Amino acid sequence: MNTQIKTLLLLFNVCIVIFTYAISPLSFSLGDEPVRKVDMNASLAALENDSADVQSSDSVPLIQQKVTDVSPQRFLFVGDSMVEPIAHYFWNYAVENGHELYTVTWYGSSSYSWGGTRTLEHFMDEVKPTFIILCMGSNELTLKDMNTVTKNVNRVLEKVGDIPFVWIGPPSYTANNPNGIKRWIDSGYNDQLIQLVGADRFFDSRDMQMDRARDGLHPTMKGAVVWMEQLATWMQSELTRHPVILNTPQQKSTIQNLTVMQTKDKGFY
Repeated sequence: MNTQIKTLLLLFNVCIVIFTYAISPLSFSLGDEPVRKVDMNASLAALENDSADVQSSDSVPLIQQKVTDVSPQRFLFVGDSMVEPIAHYFWNYAVENGHELYTVTWYGSSSYSWGGTRTLEHFMDEVKPTFIILCMGSNELTLKDMNTVTKNVNRVLEKVGDIPFVWIGPPSYTANNPNGIKRWIDSGYNDQLIQLVGADRFFDSRDMQMDRARDGLHPTMKGAVVWMEQLATWMQSELTRHPVILNTPQQKSTIQNLTVMQTKDKGFY
C-alpha cells in the first residue's frame, strides 16, 4: 500500500473519530481542559435558516404592487381658475363612483394665496376630506425665483399634512402643445413642483392636448373633458401614490358643492 493511500485512510479514520465524538454523549479532557464539541444540531439548524432566508428574499418582490383604495372618498378640490371647468366633469365621476366632491375655485389665486392664509384650513375643517386635489400654478408659471416657489408650495403641503393628495400642474406652452400662447412659457415651475410634491403625486399637464380658450391657457369646456379623462385615468393607475376608483361616468348631472371666490377676495385668516 503506497504512502498516499495510507495518508487518506488515516485522515478518514480521524474524521470518523471526530464525528463519532461530536454526536456521542461522552467527553474527555486533555489535562484540565475539556475537548470542545461542535454542536451539530445547531449547525444544521443554522444552515436551514440561511436557506430559508435566501428563498424568502428571492420570493418577495422589491417593489410591492400598489393597492387601489376602493372606499368612497370625500374629495376637496381647490385652486385657481383652472379648477372650475375641470370640476364640472369631476362631479360626474364622483357621482358615478359613490364619492363626494367639494370644490373651491379662487380666481387669480396662487400657492402664495393658499399657503399664506387659512383658506385651505377653513375648507378642510368644513369638509373633513379624505383626499385633496390641488390645482394651482397657472398664475405663477413665469416666476423665476424658485426659492419663493418652494416656500409657498411647502406651506400648502404643510396644511395638507398626511391626507392623500394630488397636485394638478398648470398647462403651459410647449413645443408639443402649440395650442398655447408663448407668453405662457413655463420658467421651471412644473419641474420645481415635481421635486417638491413627488412625481407620483403630480399630474403633469404641460403637454396636454386639449382645446383652449382665446388666452391660450385655460381650457374650453370641451378641453376640460379631455383634461379630466386623462386625470381620472392617471389617478387610478400605478403611476400615482394613492390610486382610487374613478370609472368613466355613464350619465351627466349638475355640479353641486361649488364655492367660487373672486380675485378681490382676501381669503380666510
